[in-house]
Amino acid sequence: MTSQSEGARSAFHELGMPDADELVVKSRLIRFVAEEVRRRELTQKDAGELLGLDQPNVSALMNEKLSRFSVQKLMAFVGRLGFKVSIHVEGSGVAFDVPYQEAA
Repeated sequence: MTSQSEGARSAFHELGMPDADELVVKSRLIRFVAEEVRRRELTQKDAGELLGLDQPNVSALMNEKLSRFSVQKLMAFVGRLGFKVSIHVEGSGVAFDVPYQEAA
């Protein structure tokens, strides 16, 4: 998750959106998934089968419609694309990773 303490403020933060941190995470995840689908040159039908989505939701994903998907769902898509997903926790002298989903 990008935080304001890292120095870079997102447009979501600049607009004062109360859920800016979540929107940053969703934006990074959805962009990654959409770019990976494009990189693999998957049709919407093939992407839908791989990700478990119908065509309207594949279209929403490819058009980066953030409101259609939760962070959890987007992390699941990353896993279905064959990537490992984990949550990194850090602060006050503590750092650890929590595996969220193993690669499919």
